[in-house]
Amino acid sequence: MIKYFENGLLSDWNDLIEEQLLKSQSLAIGVFNTNGNLLGANSMMCYFLDADPISLKPNNFLVNPEIQVLTSNNQSDIIFEGMMTIGNRGNINYALNSKVFKRNDQILIFGETNIPLLFEENDKMSVLNQEVNNLQRQLIKEKKNLQNILTELRDTQQMLIHSEKMNAMGKLVAGVAHELNNPISFVYSNMFTLEKNMSDIFNLFNQVEMLISQNADETVKKKVSEILENNELLFLKDDVNDIVKESRIGIERIKTIVEDLRKFSRLDESEVKIVNILDNLKSTFTFLRSEISNKNIHFSYEIPDINIECYPGQLNQAIINILINAIQSVEVGGNISIKVKEENDFIVFFIQDDGIGIPNEIKDRIFEPFFTTKPVGSGTGLGLSITYKIIHDLHHGSIDVQSELGKGTLFTLTIPKKIK
Repeated sequence: MIKYFENGLLSDWNDLIEEQLLKSQSLAIGVFNTNGNLLGANSMMCYFLDADPISLKPNNFLVNPEIQVLTSNNQSDIIFEGMMTIGNRGNINYALNSKVFKRNDQILIFGETNIPLLFEENDKMSVLNQEVNNLQRQLIKEKKNLQNILTELRDTQQMLIHSEKMNAMGKLVAGVAHELNNPISFVYSNMFTLEKNMSDIFNLFNQVEMLISQNADETVKKKVSEILENNELLFLKDDVNDIVKESRIGIERIKTIVEDLRKFSRLDESEVKIVNILDNLKSTFTFLRSEISNKNIHFSYEIPDINIECYPGQLNQAIINILINAIQSVEVGGNISIKVKEENDFIVFFIQDDGIGIPNEIKDRIFEPFFTTKPVGSGTGLGLSITYKIIHDLHHGSIDVQSELGKGTLFTLTIPKKIK
C-alpha cells in the first residue's frame, strides 16, 4: 500500500485515498482543516488551486460550495457529493465531480475530472466570460447613452417650458401694448388739444377782462371783480395748467412702461443682437418696480453705458429671475444692488442682496430643474435653472454663487462681450 501522506495528522486518509484511486485515474486530492487552511494536496489539486506543493498557499479557492459551508457542516463521513467549482470568480473556474469527507477537524476532497475535457471546458468558460465582459461593457455604454439621452430630454423639456413661458409673456405684453397704445395716444393727443383750448379760453377771458376794465362803469367792474374772486378764476387758471402738465407726464410714464415691457419681451429679437446694456437692464428694472416698492427695498445699480452682443430677451429673463429671488429673500427695507463691469473681453454682473441667504446643503441644487424650497403651488423651481441655461449654454458664460445664512447672497454672472 502506498502512503500518500507521511504526516501522522494526515495518514488516516491513506486508506480512503487508495480506495478512491481504484475508481479513477484523474483524481485531485486535498485536505483542509476547519479553519479553511490547506494542509495537503496532490499535484492535480495544487494545479486547480494554483498552489505551490510546498508552501500550500492557494491563489484559487472553493467557489461552490465555499469552504466555510463545508467546514461548518457538523456531519461526519461524506458531507458533499456533486459538482464542485474551484477558481477565482473571474476568468478561471474549474468544475470537478467531487466527494467531500469529514473526520474530526479535517475535510478531504476528492475531485475527479477528465483532463482534456477540463481544458476544453475551461476554454469554453473563458470565451463565455469574455462574452459576459463584452456584454457588461456594452450595457455600461448603453446605460451612459441612455443617461445622456435622458439629460437631453430634460434639457429639451426645460427649454420648451421656457420657450412657452416666453411666448405666453410675449403675447400678453403684445396684447397689452396694442390695447393701451391706441387709448394712450388718443388721450395724449387730446391733452395737447385741451391745453391749447384752455389757453384760448384764458386768452379770450383776458381780452374780455381788458375791455371791461377800459369801457365798463364802476358798478360792472366791481361785479366782475366779485365774480373772479368768488370763483377763484386766477387759481383755476394755474390749476388747470398744472393738471394738464401732470397728466401729460403721467401719460408719458405709461408710454415708457409699455415701451419697457416691449423691450423686455423682445419678441422681435430672438436672435443675437447688439444692445446697450444700460437701456436693456433699465427696462427690466421698470418691470420689477412695483415688487421693489411694495417691500420698500433700497435698490441701486451701477451699469456702464456700453454695447454688447447677446440674446437681449433671454438675458433679461436671466437677470429678472435672480432679482425676483433676491426680492423674495430680503426683509422689508432690505437692500439689493446690481453692478456691471467690463473685464477684458467679458461683461460681469454682480447681483447682491442682504436677504436670508442660501443653506450650504441646498446651494449645489439651486440650478436643478424643478428644485424649489417654496411651498407647493408657490413656485415651479425653474427660474434659476433657466437662468443657468441662458448664461451657461446660450451665452457660453458662467455663474458663481456665494451666500451666507442671515447675511445675503451674491450672484456673479460672466458672459463674453461677443458670442462666438
